Amino acid sequence: MLSSRYMVSNKNLPAIFQKIQDGAAPEKFTMAHLKGIGFTSSNDQGALPVLKDLKLLAPDGTPTKRYHAYRDKSQAKRVLGEALREAYEDLFHINEHPTEADRPAIVGRFKSTHNATDLVADRQAATFFALLKLADLSPGK
Repeated sequence: MLSSRYMVSNKNLPAIFQKIQDGAAPEKFTMAHLKGIGFTSSNDQGALPVLKDLKLLAPDGTPTKRYHAYRDKSQAKRVLGEALREAYEDLFHINEHPTEADRPAIVGRFKSTHNATDLVADRQAATFFALLKLADLSPGK
C-alpha cells in the first residue's frame, strides 16, 4: 500500500498532531473542526485525507481507536509509526528506516505507483517525511 494523499504545505502538520493530543476528540473531525482548532489555511485542508489514510479517522471523519491511542503522549510516536508502516508500506521496502538519502527513490516510487507528476510526487514525499519526524518506527511492545 502507498497513500497518495499529501499536503501542499506541511508547515502546520506538527501543530495539528499536537492539537490532536491536547484537545478532546471531536465527534467528527471535519474541516469545521480543523478551522475551529486554529488551522484556517487552505493548505491545511489536506490533513483530513492524510489522517484518514493513517486510519486515525474513519472515512466519515469519526476518530478511530488509533486516534484515541495517539492522544496518549506516552505512546503517540509509536502509534503514528505503526500507522505510517501501514499507509506507506511500499516505501519501507526501499529502506526499513527511510532517511533523506532515500528521498529520490521515494519520490520515484510515488511517481511510478500513482502516475504522479514531479510536483505531486515531491509533495507526497514531503508529507511522508514530515510525518516520519513525528513518529517512532521501533517495533511495538
